[in-house]
Amino acid sequence: MLGACSQAPTGASQPAGGTPLTDAFLAAYGKPPPYETIDDSGDHVTYTPQALEDVAAGVVALISKGEIVDGCYACGGSLSIDYLRHDAAGYHRLGSWPDFAGKGQSGKALPWILRTDIDNGPTLVTTRDQRDPACSATLQELITLTPTRPVKIATVVVATALAPEAPGKVGPHVEGKLVPVERGKRFAIILTGSESVRQVYVRQGEVFTTRDGGATGC
Repeated sequence: MLGACSQAPTGASQPAGGTPLTDAFLAAYGKPPPYETIDDSGDHVTYTPQALEDVAAGVVALISKGEIVDGCYACGGSLSIDYLRHDAAGYHRLGSWPDFAGKGQSGKALPWILRTDIDNGPTLVTTRDQRDPACSATLQELITLTPTRPVKIATVVVATALAPEAPGKVGPHVEGKLVPVERGKRFAIILTGSESVRQVYVRQGEVFTTRDGGATGC
C-alpha cells in the first residue's frame, strides 16, 4: 500500500487499563485505536489492532490492519507487525514491521489466519485471489512469527483455473490446500482437479522451497 507510513515512533510503555490488545496497540502506535495517518501517497490510512500472539517468553507480536477508506482498486491495505516486551509495567515496543504483509486491493487488507501446525512459531497465512479473463488463481503467503522477527517463509499457489479452449468446455484446473507434514521441516500442497498433485516444501534455512511441480499463478 503504502510506502513508508508515518507511524508514531513510540516504544514507551504505558499504564494498563484497557484490554491487552488495546494496551499493546497503544504502546506500538502511541495512540489508542484506531490510529489514523496520511501515507506518502497522500492516502488516509486507518490502523486497528487484530491479534496479539505470544512468540517468546515475555514477548508478543501485535498484528494490526491498515486500510484506506474509499481506496482506489490499486490502493492496497496491509498488515503491520510489531514486537513488544510484556511485563508488569506494561508493553514496550521492540521492533516494528509496517505494512509487512497482506496487501490487498481497493484499500483493503487481505484475509488471513494464524496456524500453529506448519512452522516452529505461529504462522500468519494471507490469501490473495487473482483474476483475469484467461485465468484465476489463489495464492497464500506464509509468515512465521519467530521469537525475534517476522519471516516470510513461502508463497504457495493453492488453486489455478485456466479458461477453456472452446465454449462449453472446462479448462485445466486444480484446487487444494496446505497441509502439515513435519512441523518446522516440511509441508505440502495437495491439489486435485484436472490432475492430482502433491507438492512438498522443505525448509532451507529460514524459508521453505520446493523442487516439485505444482499450480501456477496467473
